[in-house]
Amino acid sequence: MRASRGVLGSCWRSVLAAGALLSACADGPSGTSSAVDGSLGSGSPQNPGTSGPSSPTPAGRDDAGRRDGAGGDADGDGCNKVEIAFESRTPTVYVLVDRSSSMFERSLWEPLKTGVLEVVKKLESDVRFGFATYTGEKAGVCPDLTRVDGIAKGNYAAIKQAYDAVTMPRYKGETPTSLALDEVAKTLRQQEPGPKFILLVTDGEADFCDDPNVTCSRDAVVASAQAAYADGIGTFIFSVGGQVDRLHLGDVANAGSGQPVSDRQQQVMYQCQNGKASYSSSDGDASFFEPDVNDQSALVNALAGVVAGVRSCVFDLKGKVEIDLASAQYGRVEVDGVRVPYDGPDGYRLNSSTELELMGAACSKLKSPEPRKVFIDFPCEAVLVI
Repeated sequence: MRASRGVLGSCWRSVLAAGALLSACADGPSGTSSAVDGSLGSGSPQNPGTSGPSSPTPAGRDDAGRRDGAGGDADGDGCNKVEIAFESRTPTVYVLVDRSSSMFERSLWEPLKTGVLEVVKKLESDVRFGFATYTGEKAGVCPDLTRVDGIAKGNYAAIKQAYDAVTMPRYKGETPTSLALDEVAKTLRQQEPGPKFILLVTDGEADFCDDPNVTCSRDAVVASAQAAYADGIGTFIFSVGGQVDRLHLGDVANAGSGQPVSDRQQQVMYQCQNGKASYSSSDGDASFFEPDVNDQSALVNALAGVVAGVRSCVFDLKGKVEIDLASAQYGRVEVDGVRVPYDGPDGYRLNSSTELELMGAACSKLKSPEPRKVFIDFPCEAVLVI
């Protein structure tokens, strides 16, 4: 039950680098505002732009929600009494890299490592990264995963250390992709809620460390991706070296995004004890990726585009406050200093009193690989203390 309608000084204001916590800013004693993290200088919007029509403004206020010349409420303490913060839904991306012998023999390992590490470093403040390499041995460990302890933002240093320590297998390194996917999915199921994805990179056909019928190993990979998706874990597949069947890549991409997988391979039923995956009479259109590891720029762009694309455009309001939905149109939302209109196809909306979402072009801009700044501001009349 709402205890009171918040009259929170002259305004409250939030600023963030995309994907990070938005911190509230309270009015100082003189009534001026300042950004807590300083990321937008004085705390006022920079270059608001004219991306859409101005939102209506409550009587007696300017377009930033300030009282006409007032420095706060009657008591002069206003915002200092309430902690307000929006927090984006941070995605988790678990990078799973094939460490079979062929990755080294075909000189794919080093350029791929350089590209992956560049992307992790670039996006580690916005994404929780996990990392593992996988291989296996017919008479030994299968799958054999080398992992980084922990899945976290700011995980670049640990991932680089683990990646640099990996060497070519002394034995014939196999490609147990389905088994590795199952192990990583098991780990991700135990993580905190939020968007979760596996970024799988491989150069060859999967097996079970025993070179089986390729139809059965493909079926198992599709089944693993489907099982992960059923538990809220998407899978992106990157093929390097050009030796993986493209129809199979499409099947894994569809399975990893919850789309149907064609039953064109009826032989699964006869060769693989009825198979493990679920098939349909139709086929999805999910994307798979085949970057050239020798074109470093193209490789990085492909990897960064996929990882940045999982950034969430939904922001949750934390603390014992809500936004009055009747005042949703009075918000000021900007991406990189450009004003985002309210409730348009490329604007922002409030899905609830505690959830704000960017839509259309505004969301697409946030999901681009470059760092983005998001600014959110509502007038005090819109903030409800609960």
